[in-house]
Amino acid sequence: MLTGWRRGVLWAVATAAGLVVVGLTLLLWLKDLGTAGTVAGFIADTAAIVMVVLSVRALLIQSGQPQTRTTASGPQAVAAGNSIGRAVTGDGNRVSGPAPTVAPGSSTPNGAVEASGSKSVAAGDSIGEAVTGDNNT
Repeated sequence: MLTGWRRGVLWAVATAAGLVVVGLTLLLWLKDLGTAGTVAGFIADTAAIVMVVLSVRALLIQSGQPQTRTTASGPQAVAAGNSIGRAVTGDGNRVSGPAPTVAPGSSTPNGAVEASGSKSVAAGDSIGEAVTGDNNT
């Protein structure tokens, strides 16, 4: 739902578009085709320039933000965008005690994190403990 200034912009654009349609209709009704064509061409050119500027702005804003991707593809693989306290990926493992505490890192992930092989572990920040074999105690 649009709120705040975005809602105001939407109403302003809708109102302007409605006024343009009414104005062009009046020009056509009064049989002033030359002026109507010139006004319509000017409006189309202005709209095209505004759309190009907004598209370039959106691309620049998007390229400045990190593209976060977190994947884990192998069997029993673990991937996390931030920190992992303890990851146990093997079979028959026994862990005792609480998971180790990890130091707080950045609040946002820093990009792509992958764990592609079997029982692999990957994190975007820190890993307190990773148990990846079988039958560990």
